Amino acid sequence: MGEATMPYWPAAMDLKTAAAYCGCCPETFKKVCPVKPLRYTESTRGERYLRQRLDEWLSSIDPNRQSAPKRRLVDYLNGGEGEARRA
Repeated sequence: MGEATMPYWPAAMDLKTAAAYCGCCPETFKKVCPVKPLRYTESTRGERYLRQRLDEWLSSIDPNRQSAPKRRLVDYLNGGEGEARRA
């Protein structure tokens, strides 16, 4: 798959786009994602999630990461951090 066929992900995304970027629906995204949106306006329509912060969060829950204890997405889904696993 070449670069021309890759999707474009803006640096700041609305809720629907951020959820799609993370591979889940907006309802699940709101439940599990700890990243807080920037507020451009007083309206929730002005909220944007920074792609860089989403990448950092996704990296922190990556079970393949070669660092200290990891948090799993399922732990977020269950409402807590759960027990950290060792690498």
